[in-house]
Amino acid sequence: MKLVTHQTIAPNPAGIDWICGDVHGHLSVLQAQLTQAGFRYGVDRLFLLGDLVDRGPDSEATLNWALSTDGVFSVLGNHELMFLARSEHEAYRVKHRLIGGGWADDLSFSGYRRLAERSAREFPLSMTVSCGQHTVGLVHAQSPFDDWRRLQDATYSEKLAIDCTWPWDRAQGPEQVIAGVSAVMSGHIGTPEVVTRGNQIWIDTFEATGEFTLAPIEDIFTRTSSKFGRFEVTTP
Repeated sequence: MKLVTHQTIAPNPAGIDWICGDVHGHLSVLQAQLTQAGFRYGVDRLFLLGDLVDRGPDSEATLNWALSTDGVFSVLGNHELMFLARSEHEAYRVKHRLIGGGWADDLSFSGYRRLAERSAREFPLSMTVSCGQHTVGLVHAQSPFDDWRRLQDATYSEKLAIDCTWPWDRAQGPEQVIAGVSAVMSGHIGTPEVVTRGNQIWIDTFEATGEFTLAPIEDIFTRTSSKFGRFEVTTP
């Protein structure tokens, strides 16, 4: 299945653009945090960093909500890739179950196809969001290139899809700045606090803390720092 490589999102002149890490089927928790944060449906926008599904109790509802709610956007994560691949071979279904995808076994054939086709069509591998004078790159795991513009112009391949959604070596390595973009935001690695490396930021904190890192995109620039500490990661 050919996926959308990149999508560019124009500025939001009316409201606030929010960012959130991996949801993993915990829709009610996300909705509660959005309400608490003062998120305004129809005015503000929410950008999700993939892995909407698996592990949590409401994977199907989370996908439906993200696909049908105006102003909600997401990139694809490795768990969505496994969801899309499960129809190709029984081995992929088994692998998907092992990472929390058993919920998809209960979908009807037509229900699965609808969710899979819409997810592949509407969720790209990466996004660039214009935010004031800044541009923010969104990709689930990490930028596969040292220059963001290469990803914006890249032709789809299965290798590119894997490179956008699985590796996390940049988060464990030395400080590095991704050229061609103000900052790159990702999820994927379970960590108790936001991780930064140069202008790269990882915010998948729910599994470790029970709370999503949910913040206006503008705030990410105050989180980009050259001062780093040790951190532990969980298997994505």
